[in-house]
Amino acid sequence: MEEIIKKKIRGMEDGEWYWISRDILENYASKIGCIGLAIYNVYASFARDKGYAFPSQKKIAKLLKISIPTLIKYNKILEENGLIKIEKDREKQRTNMVYLLKMFKPAPKKDLVGDVKEVKTKEKNIKENTIEVDDKSSLVKNIISFFKYKTKEAKGYEPEIDFAKDGKIVKQRLKKYTREEIEEMIDWYLHSSYSEKFGPSLSICLSSNMINLWKASKNSSSYLKKLYNYG
Repeated sequence: MEEIIKKKIRGMEDGEWYWISRDILENYASKIGCIGLAIYNVYASFARDKGYAFPSQKKIAKLLKISIPTLIKYNKILEENGLIKIEKDREKQRTNMVYLLKMFKPAPKKDLVGDVKEVKTKEKNIKENTIEVDDKSSLVKNIISFFKYKTKEAKGYEPEIDFAKDGKIVKQRLKKYTREEIEEMIDWYLHSSYSEKFGPSLSICLSSNMINLWKASKNSSSYLKKLYNYG
């Protein structure tokens, strides 16, 4: 290669860089679209070497020349695909925190075939059910990753995970609760006195007794809000 060409080729030392995984292009670009890909790149740029960023919606919309409703729409798509988690500022004192989540590659086809047989799908629906099983598997892994991340944030260390046991209970809870509700349960549990007593256990966090306590705390909070606003 000629010396002149070498001088023109970019290098990591030339300026400030950020990174995204190849999986974003290979496995997610078709799902999140060009706008979703651009928004994810903005978050990655602001996050740099960290796993989170908090740029304002107005700033992102201005950078990409899109409307805020469009940004909100694609934020939801990014969240649904398990790429980001947005923690809303309840006190409205700062912008929302955006966490860039770990990604999980789709399982090999031979494993997916086994999963499809396991749920007893009909042969004509194999393609649709294969995608459904794969999405559920990724969702379970993302919830487990969220639990590990929030535990490290709250307790300062990563918890031990029993993937067979914890994965099973997450799948069970997803039949009745949304991902957002399960993540709300996790956040509540890790900041409650129960986690001090029983430890950072995902199985205990999502147990029937703990879910009932979570519901009770929500009802109590709702009652206090009504009392404060209308009493």
